[in-house]
Amino acid sequence: MLECTNDVGGYIIDTVIRIDKLQKEVVNEESGCVSCEQSLVARAYNTIPVSFTSCCGNPFTANLNITGDVTQFFRIESVRDRRFVTLRLLEVEDCSRNGGQEGRRHRDLVGTNNTCILDLKCCGLMQCYEAINVGHCNA
Repeated sequence: MLECTNDVGGYIIDTVIRIDKLQKEVVNEESGCVSCEQSLVARAYNTIPVSFTSCCGNPFTANLNITGDVTQFFRIESVRDRRFVTLRLLEVEDCSRNGGQEGRRHRDLVGTNNTCILDLKCCGLMQCYEAINVGHCNA
């Protein structure tokens, strides 16, 4: 059997810690460009969505509810012992756009009340997405 472990002192954990810090500081300051390495664009953006893949190449997902719906998008909430990260689950929702074309839809990530904890020792890949403001659909 393949053992899925990773050196937790590496680049992924450093990036997770940096994103956690940036998201917590976003209320206090405005800064430049967005990426895993840069700050959030402005106060309007409070989240850098992320997804993870295990060292074995399996996407990390978590249950959104008891019906089995899952997500692979998360907001970093906190980091403990440079290893365990608490993640807020982000849900993909369709929201109506009322400007321009009637009935046009777009997809947004919205925050849920659900969290999970990921052991970064089992993480082999992390992907960062464009900064967003996690909120609710305004239909």
